[in-house]
Amino acid sequence: MSTGVSRFTDLLRHRLVQKPVLWGVIGRLPLYLVSLSLTLHLLDEGLGYASAGIVLAAYTVGTATIGPVLARRIDRHGQPTILVLTAIVHPLALVGSVYAVSGPWALELLLTFVAGGTIPPVSQVIRALWSTLPLSRDERSTAYSLESILAELFVIGGPLLLSLLMMLGDAGTATVVGGVLAGLGGLGLATTKASRQWKPEPAAHRDLLGALRSRPLLILLLLIALSALSLGVLNLALAAFTEHHGSAGDVGFLFGASGVGGAIGGLWFGSRSFAPSKGHQLPLACVAFTLAAAAPLPAWDTWSMAVAMALLGSSIAPLTAILYELVGSAALQGTVSEAFTWVLTATTAGGAVGSQLAGVLIGRFGWSAGFVLAVLSGCCATLLAFAVRHRMVAVAEAGPSRAVDTDSASVSTSTSTSTSTSLEPDK
Repeated sequence: MSTGVSRFTDLLRHRLVQKPVLWGVIGRLPLYLVSLSLTLHLLDEGLGYASAGIVLAAYTVGTATIGPVLARRIDRHGQPTILVLTAIVHPLALVGSVYAVSGPWALELLLTFVAGGTIPPVSQVIRALWSTLPLSRDERSTAYSLESILAELFVIGGPLLLSLLMMLGDAGTATVVGGVLAGLGGLGLATTKASRQWKPEPAAHRDLLGALRSRPLLILLLLIALSALSLGVLNLALAAFTEHHGSAGDVGFLFGASGVGGAIGGLWFGSRSFAPSKGHQLPLACVAFTLAAAAPLPAWDTWSMAVAMALLGSSIAPLTAILYELVGSAALQGTVSEAFTWVLTATTAGGAVGSQLAGVLIGRFGWSAGFVLAVLSGCCATLLAFAVRHRMVAVAEAGPSRAVDTDSASVSTSTSTSTSTSLEPDK
């Protein structure tokens, strides 16, 4: 059995894994780039912060509303068609959005809405592959740990790529390049053998609720939202901290420290075998995350905060990997792509609520109030995780694409799931 870092190298050497990982990196690196560059472009074109906020809200609403619809089409008809469609429409809509800023307001909002709604679903597709391909427990754990590591690298790499593109052009150009890269990643992923061979599963129900019929999935989405709320405070809390203890430029350094910690945490978690199932590990991971969220409170300067952020980051990756794997197991048959799309929605919603609450608290009580909010949200997640640990253990033991249908109380089992150790995928 592979141990240590060799688990990741074995994973990346597999012929069915290499190309999805490659195209997944290309397609997802621009995710943070586009949102930042679009903001800068709108401001450069003379829009005020309020107007720019409305445009960005249209982008987010598009993602939240169209994303689940596209995911259901993937679950019914397969991955390549939607990947190709979004890979074409998304960059075209972004280009239109960039050049329509000075045009009719309604057109700008429409194009931005479409651009947000047609982001190629690379993350959902890859996570669906990892949850439905025949993998052993260790292989699947390593694959989701790789996802959590890549998530941290995207947070760091996207803004760095934006800085490079801004040196060569302007924010509008950077937005267009980001859209093209996202489309390229989607097209490339659609051509991989793993994606072409992925088969939709017949769903027990075709109705409005879809993946949300799974009660374990609803619980996991709430846990994800609470965790995202804890992290949603960071933008404002770290900015307020540097205002008192450093300079505005230190914010990027502190986020970088969190990303490094996340990568280290993901490597550590993914390179080890744990006897307890993910259902047993979840409450412990929530405890570790909550304790780490408290680490910034005693920070007194930029360097001490950097250490605290690295510690916080190191706790995020294991929790993320555990949640991803449990979502794959909690999804009802035929709804796994949609389930992972709801994960993105829960993350976005939780982060937005965290930012709003943090803004109110920090404005009144100072930067530390933001981290107090993060700890309180982590405590709520921890209490919930312990309260539902038996149900999560049952979900973990059932395995990927097996979940209890809350109407019929039957267990749906994926026809593609097995205990074979032949394949492992990438975030």
